[in-house]
Amino acid sequence: MKTQHLWQAQALDAPRISLAFVRHQSDSLRRRTRIINAVNYVVGGAGMAFFAWKSAEFFSAAPLLSAATVLWLAAGLLATLFMRKRFASQEQPAEFGVLDALKFYRQQLERQRDARRGVGRWLPLFFIPGHVMLFMSFFLEVTPIPWKYVVFNAVLIVFGTWMAIATTARGARRIQKEIDALESL
Repeated sequence: MKTQHLWQAQALDAPRISLAFVRHQSDSLRRRTRIINAVNYVVGGAGMAFFAWKSAEFFSAAPLLSAATVLWLAAGLLATLFMRKRFASQEQPAEFGVLDALKFYRQQLERQRDARRGVGRWLPLFFIPGHVMLFMSFFLEVTPIPWKYVVFNAVLIVFGTWMAIATTARGARRIQKEIDALESL
């Protein structure tokens, strides 16, 4: 077939995307990302403050448990700083046309997807020193060893780590569906 025949055979009712729609989708992604980040910061900050307040009562009695608390709080702050950089959303420039805006929106979706995929891999690693210190505290500072608490904390740590990985993976899959929907246009 010649180029002219291909040109004449193309569908005339192909879906058209307006710049306003792409801007709305991009702004919606940015707004959702900001809300999720704000909730993470508020809940994480409140959780760390509550944890520090409740842990203050045994700071002098159990130095290893106190060190575990400090390591967990430091890991939480460090994770918050790293996540802030990775999950931050960028504002779309006003001078973009439809194709540039669509490309920018796709890049933002890919950036959010990759950030969510990656965070499940490296985030739990920050908390390992605190977990190790907790179990050292159980074995060295408490006599007899409270096996019930050791098992409970081990199950809690494994379940919490699994939940963190599963939630971020679910978010990455949701964003991948949006990317796939863009490819079908």
